[in-house]
This record gives sequence, C-alpha cells and structure tokens, in this order.
Amino acid sequence: MKRIARAVALATATLAVAAGLAVVPVTAASAAPPVSCSGDALIEKSFDNGTSWQMCWRVDSKKGLTLEQVNVKAPGEQSYRRVLESAYLGQLHVPYDTGKNVWNDITSYGFGNQYLQKLSAAECGDGALRDVAQTWTTTRQGVTTTAMRTIPALCVTDTARPMAYRSHEQTWGSIEDAPLFTAEGQGFSLQIISKVDWYEYATKIEFSDEGTVSFDLGATGDISYEDFDADATTGWPVGQGAADFAASHWHNAIWRLDFGLDGQSNMKVEQFDSELGEQGDRVQLMHTTGTTIDNPSNLVPKNDLTWWRVVAPDSLNADGHARSYEFVFPGSQLYQGDPVTQPLLTFTNYNACQEYATNNLNTACADKNVVQYVASSADQALTDPVAWVNSGFHHVVRDEDQSPMQTHWQSFSIQPRDWTAQSMSTPSGRSCVDGDPGGEIHTDEAPCEVVEPEPTVSPEPTVSPEPTTEPTAGPSPSASPTDAAGAASITLSSKTLTPGGSFDLTGSGFAAGEEVTVTLHSDPVTLGKLTATENGAVSGSLKVPASVPVGSHTLTAVGADSGSTVDVAVTVAAPGAAALAVTGGTIAGGSVVAGLLLLILGVVLVAKRRRRNALAV
Repeated sequence: MKRIARAVALATATLAVAAGLAVVPVTAASAAPPVSCSGDALIEKSFDNGTSWQMCWRVDSKKGLTLEQVNVKAPGEQSYRRVLESAYLGQLHVPYDTGKNVWNDITSYGFGNQYLQKLSAAECGDGALRDVAQTWTTTRQGVTTTAMRTIPALCVTDTARPMAYRSHEQTWGSIEDAPLFTAEGQGFSLQIISKVDWYEYATKIEFSDEGTVSFDLGATGDISYEDFDADATTGWPVGQGAADFAASHWHNAIWRLDFGLDGQSNMKVEQFDSELGEQGDRVQLMHTTGTTIDNPSNLVPKNDLTWWRVVAPDSLNADGHARSYEFVFPGSQLYQGDPVTQPLLTFTNYNACQEYATNNLNTACADKNVVQYVASSADQALTDPVAWVNSGFHHVVRDEDQSPMQTHWQSFSIQPRDWTAQSMSTPSGRSCVDGDPGGEIHTDEAPCEVVEPEPTVSPEPTVSPEPTTEPTAGPSPSASPTDAAGAASITLSSKTLTPGGSFDLTGSGFAAGEEVTVTLHSDPVTLGKLTATENGAVSGSLKVPASVPVGSHTLTAVGADSGSTVDVAVTVAAPGAAALAVTGGTIAGGSVVAGLLLLILGVVLVAKRRRRNALAV
C-alpha cells in the first residue's frame, strides 16, 4: 500500500503541475557576487561530474596562504554560490610541555615573506606551480633593508579519491551480475611551504567534486637542538639510551573561516548532540537534538557525537531544505593549558579588525584573542558567523623524527549538508532516487524509475533461511535411504486461492519417482497428483474446484512411498473480494477526479507490468 500511495502522490503531483500549481518549494539559483580577481590570482576548476569552483588567492606576509570569495557551482546550476568569504590559518600556537616556551608562529614570524619557501617542480609532482611576488623590509641593528623577490611557491595539484561511491544493484542473496555504479572522486589542492626556525610547515587546502573543503597543516623539518632539555615526564628519549630527552609540545592550528553561504545576510550556527535514551525493541534509542547557538560562543564538544553546522535558513535546495555546511573532525587534541585552545570551535560575528586567534596584531582591536572577542560581543545575535577552528596536535617526539622529521598532519573539513537535493555526483542511472525510493530501482530506463517489488521475505544476514513450510512427518520407516531425499517442503505461487482458479506448486525432498497427492481440507478435496523427479522435486499447476467454500483451509501434500507430509495454511477468497468499490455520491469537479483516478490506475498497472516483465527475463 505504501508503494501504491507513492504512485498516487506522483500522479497527483503530475496533475497539479499540469494545472499550474506549486508542489515543492524551490529557491532559484542566486548568483554569487563576482570575484574581484583575475589572471594568475584567480583559480577556477571544473570536474567531470559538472561541479566547478572559483576563488581568489594570495600569500599574506603573516597569514600565508589566504583564500577569498570561494564559490561553488553544483551540476545543473547556471551560477555560482558563495561558500566562504575568506579562509586562512589564524594562528599556530605552540606551547612546550617543559613550560619554558610558547610561540605564536603566525604573528611572531609568519608564513610569508622570507619564511615562504621556493618549490621545485619535483616536489609539486604533477601539479602546476604559480609564482608569488613579495616585497618586505627588515631592520637589524638599526639598519632597514628592503627585499624583493618572485618565486614559484604555490602548488596547484589535481587529486583523486578511490571509490568515491559504489552501488551494485543485486537482489538480496543474488550473485548475478547487475548494473554497477562506482567512480573515482576528483579534487584539487593548493599548497605552500613555510619554514619557521627548525620546522617546515605545509599549508594545504583541498576542494572536492562533492563540495567538501579540507584544511590541513603538515609539520616536518627537524628537532631543534635547543629542545633537548626535557625529562621523562615532559619529553621522550631520542637517541641512544636515556640521555637526551626531546621536549614534547603542541601545535594548535587555529583556522579562521568567514562564512558567506549563498550570499545570505542571515546565517545561523546549530549544534547537534546525540544521547542514548529509552530501551527499544533490541537496543536503546539514540536521540539527536539540535540547538541554535544564538550568540558568539566558545564551544567544547559535549561528547564525541557532538557536531556543528553553519546554515542559511533562507536558502533552500530543491527538496525545500536549508543549505548548510557542517564541520567534520577526524580528531583534534585540545590543549587545556590556555583558555584560547580549550574550545574546539569559537564563533564570532564578522569584525574586520579581529584577524588572528591570539596575539592579534591589528591595533584597531582592543581585544587580542578569541576568548576576548566572545566576551566583548556575547550579547550580539550571531548572524554573520566567523568560525575559529582549533585543529590541535600533541607532538610527543619519537626516534623516527630524526632526520628529517616525517610529516605529521592535523586536519578537519567542512562538507555540504543539503546544499543540493542529491549528491553532486549522482549518476543518471540513479537520478530518480530522492528520498524513500518506494521500490526497486530500474536503471535501464531513461531516466531511471522506481518499481514496486513483489512481497518478499529477506533472510537474516547470519541465519540460514528456513523453508517456506515445515514437514509434519518424516520419511516412513519402510523408505530406503536412496528413496528419501530428506525433509520435504512445498511452495505455492499464492496462498490466497480462488474457487475455479489455478495456482502453481513446487516442492522438494520427496522420494525419487513417488506420486505426491495434493488435497484441500477441511472437507477433503483432491486437487491433483504430481510425480516426483529422481531428485525428489515436484512441480505443476493445480485447479481449485468452483464448489470449494471461501474461508481458511489447509493444503496437504503426501508422498505415496515416503509418507512425507507437508501442510500449508491457505485462504480461499471469492473473485474480486479484495477490489475497492466506489458507490453513490456526487463529487465536485468529477471529470478532474475521474481523470486523476485513470492516471493513478495507469501508473500502478504500468509499474506492476514492468515488474512482471523484469521477472520473466
């Protein structure tokens, strides 16, 4: 009935569209503001699935790789939509377990100017290098000098994700080949290298054909000789014996993401928490509830199931759902020794002078870190969110860090949630699947369609399926071992029979060559006799006498030699008893309703006919 109801809904929607009525709320694609860059400062990339990205880039003297006006265009859309107004690394906060040092590498040094590294063609691999022109001044011992240089420093590389998706259309338990949908995902990354003292840092931002943006900081280089001043509680022995303990320390990479979802002026931040609840049929229920973060806040996960998203409530996809981006953390260690690194996420409203997460260099701001940003604006409504994302890593040095140190990465990503009504990589063979498909998917159609399946019972994955019926008696003692094929069973084409109608019977487990009599009870009526094959199988078409009364009956199959007996409960129903009748009454707009009913009937009949044809192939 659920599938038929879905066909009715589809037919109703078709008539409504024909009558000029709105069925699904959809917002038209709103063009993102045009990017303000061109030439080598502009990056544009399109993928095979139709997804496209565009953005402006530059290398800031302090922030390093900085992206602005980041737009994405989904397949089938005519214009771009804004995702981020800007993105960059807002601080690299490095406290030492020995307590002797804490560095703010971004604001004290920087990832640009003399710290930016020239990249060789070999280390960019198959990517393309872009030049970075820089000018800066330095003052030493009272002497100021100006430096100018242009170096290849940005590597733009195509990337791939093995098995971005896979769906093999096979009936449950089948081993037959069927349409296979699988593809390798595409992406591209932007990367620079910056050297600060002994460490070399890779800033990498990657974009996928699914709309995901990943942020990575890789640390390599060498251990400073000045850091071999720890003990067994604040470091790790590196080298022979236990003489040299290298100090453990933290890399707290705090990224600044200024959101601009679809150019909307009103955005929200929502937090979702999942908790175990009452006992269900087999396990406890898990309830997930959402809360709106109304004001600027420093946020800590309630548990490892807490997650957040930034949403544009007035921008709806084709399903009528609000577009958003959610945060995905593969793992972030939170340094508890400083209030600014205790939150995993801090949200503030956009403020141009709040440029860095700590040690803010902008003199227009009295506040110097994210905790102070929140405290001074806690009464504001959070509508223009900037996310300060803490991707932390506790580096406990090991022998393998010498030399050079193996790169360790700390990462997070933002991924679209309801940005589009379907995946950006949905193949045409699955274009008809949007919500509960309500049946089997036929991808050989153009476009694909969903067909109501015949009722089936799927076996439990770890339990062998039981026979359709159970024998009430085993082989007789007189049956020889070669005659008895085992426990007998039968299957009927339908357990609802009609007086004067026919049905098919198949069975197995009878003695080879024996005669099997099929009888209908309570008042015994012999329906026919079938002869078992040498493998003990029987099959045939049998007719129900027209005189059999309607109601509940038992169908019995008995083997003449083996004595194997199988009972099946059946129902005899009068012809047309299940049909629905419409009687009496006058309905306004009767001609329209009649047309609707005819269309509905046609949809249902076509779906069933197609299913039967598929089974016959």
